[in-house]
Amino acid sequence: MRGAGRSLVIAICIVMMILAGQASTSYQQTPAPSFTLKDLNGVQFSLTDFKGKIVLLDFFATWCQPCKEEVPHLKALTKIYPNSTLVLVSVSLDAPFVDDSVVRAFVKETGIAWTVARDTDSVQYKYQVFEIPTLILVDQEGNIRSRYIGVTDSETLRSRIEVIIPEFQIPTMVTASALAAVAILIRRRQ
Repeated sequence: MRGAGRSLVIAICIVMMILAGQASTSYQQTPAPSFTLKDLNGVQFSLTDFKGKIVLLDFFATWCQPCKEEVPHLKALTKIYPNSTLVLVSVSLDAPFVDDSVVRAFVKETGIAWTVARDTDSVQYKYQVFEIPTLILVDQEGNIRSRYIGVTDSETLRSRIEVIIPEFQIPTMVTASALAAVAILIRRRQ
């Protein structure tokens, strides 16, 4: 490859890397506070366990009628997105004296089939949740992207999730485009 051709390839690669860097940092938001909880089966998990996936935190209480009305909207999301893309975690804000059996009964009655935990790590305060239901959407990098207070329909949530998913595919697309451009230039020069 001649000097001018090599310079062009290098320039294209540099531009693509800069674009990839900008794409991967343009959406940074407030980091989601870390926490560790045990689900109702006693299995410990942390928010960091879900890095690379979108996490929807659902803060609820068993006595909260709007929280019960929220469940069908959350169920609709589980039918659209696989667990490898979207993880739902419901955090019960029921008082400590409320027995786990009450929370389990709520889960059974509403048909919740995702992770449910009691708030034993002050998650409510870390996320400044003072009304329920509150939903908090955390992106694949662990940043808070949205907060919804009150019953939020699945279409509203879906529209926000659909915006987040492609943002994390941009660096991959830019890299693939850069490699394709380099391959074309090399073929042309040979």
